[in-house]
Amino acid sequence: MIEKFEDLDLQDADNMTQVEQKIQEKLGVSVQEMREALSKYTIENAERLTHEFVNMAPLGDYSNLLEDNDSMAQFLKNEAHKPEHWLLFGVRVSDVNPSLLSFNFSNDSIDDGEIFNGFVFVSMQGKIKHAFAQGE
Repeated sequence: MIEKFEDLDLQDADNMTQVEQKIQEKLGVSVQEMREALSKYTIENAERLTHEFVNMAPLGDYSNLLEDNDSMAQFLKNEAHKPEHWLLFGVRVSDVNPSLLSFNFSNDSIDDGEIFNGFVFVSMQGKIKHAFAQGE
């Protein structure tokens, strides 16, 4: 449990392993648990999420471009949701609720990895309060 963002002691020089260790130690929640929350959200909302995309290049392969909602939903449910595709790239205090931390993820399974993002809001006590994903 922490009282403020600075208690995480994240440094610019920290590598991802160090960042993940600090989050686990200080909050008691793992980045993997956050990835799993995004995975669950993606599966449960795959059909709705497809409306945020014109098309998808699965795993960056533009020769296999998906352009209809059904095939995009299947890709989200079968591959894109997987926790290993969610890459943590930012942590900050939530703009909406200063008692929550916002963990920002990108998903590397669609196009170049920059158009599908996930957000996990975690309390200072280490409880995942909300996780969602969206297309850019």
